[in-house]
Amino acid sequence: MSSVRHSDDDGHGRSRSRLSESDRADATDHRERSSRGESLKRPLTERDGIWLREEVRDDDRLLDGDRPLSWRESVHEYREYIEDTEDVDAIFQNAATGDYHAGGDPHRFAPEYADKQYAKLKDLQRGLAEDYGKRLHTAMLTLTASSAPDGDPMPPVDHLLDLDASWEAVRRALSRQLDGRRWEYLAILEPHPKSGYLHIHIAVFVDGVVSRDDFAPVIEAHLRNCPIAGEEAHDVEDDSTISIRHAGRDRADEDDDQLDELAIYLAEYLGTYGDDPLQAADHVQMSNTVLWATGKQRWRPSQGAQAYMASFQSEDDESDWELVGIRSGTDYYPCEDTSGGVDRFVTSTWDPPD
Repeated sequence: MSSVRHSDDDGHGRSRSRLSESDRADATDHRERSSRGESLKRPLTERDGIWLREEVRDDDRLLDGDRPLSWRESVHEYREYIEDTEDVDAIFQNAATGDYHAGGDPHRFAPEYADKQYAKLKDLQRGLAEDYGKRLHTAMLTLTASSAPDGDPMPPVDHLLDLDASWEAVRRALSRQLDGRRWEYLAILEPHPKSGYLHIHIAVFVDGVVSRDDFAPVIEAHLRNCPIAGEEAHDVEDDSTISIRHAGRDRADEDDDQLDELAIYLAEYLGTYGDDPLQAADHVQMSNTVLWATGKQRWRPSQGAQAYMASFQSEDDESDWELVGIRSGTDYYPCEDTSGGVDRFVTSTWDPPD
């Protein structure tokens, strides 16, 4: 990794980030480097009972139990994983015809995967525009959490778990506030610029006019249920917390410029861009490491949003192709287990006998 830059997170969970790439060229001072270094020294988690990838098990601490590597060491393991999968092709067989096809089966950090995500965003927006028409309004909500509530930086997985502790309460609050209206959502985890700690953006799509007042109780639900969320970072009058946008267009309008512009807006806001993962900014690699180690998904759509994303797939997407092997260079490895399983361990602490 090159020099990692410290977050805009001010200790209260405040993020001044709007777009993921907007602060990549920011200067780094000594205090930021020092704080960043302390974060990278922390283990991924200090808690027991957390499922993590086998690659981040700390084999030098087996006498202490099953403990994870530091954040810095885990980034190294993540980069090795990306490098090991660079020249790998998935081999598919059509169960109906017996034909074989070699094609990329990109991991979720690959540029090809980001392209697919952007295509799904356009499908989502197309479906919403057709159903909601001129009445389509969007709200962007941002939920953050302090990375250093007690002064010292938290282990990143523990921070993510506490950040996400409010999710069910947030969803219930959204349902109450928008009861009787058509609406969907797409939530995504995005890193704070420079630090790699994650926060949540929720794009809410509503059939009809909405205001900040509609979503203030949702922010309050996060504050009540996230143990490390700060009120200062969640000013409901600030666009960084609640941003309202009219995105509707006439169903009969043949001009897709407005739809395309909205898809681009959401893709940027939601961190959908196709960098080479090994060349991505350090804070992006740090956050990707947390997602990779935990198996946590970056996107979290409502069921209706997921349906819109799938509704424009071609018939080929619903074909009989099945993963049967992996080709690495000139070597072929049949897949006995095509479930995509990953070896994992559960963190634990061994207490020596008295």
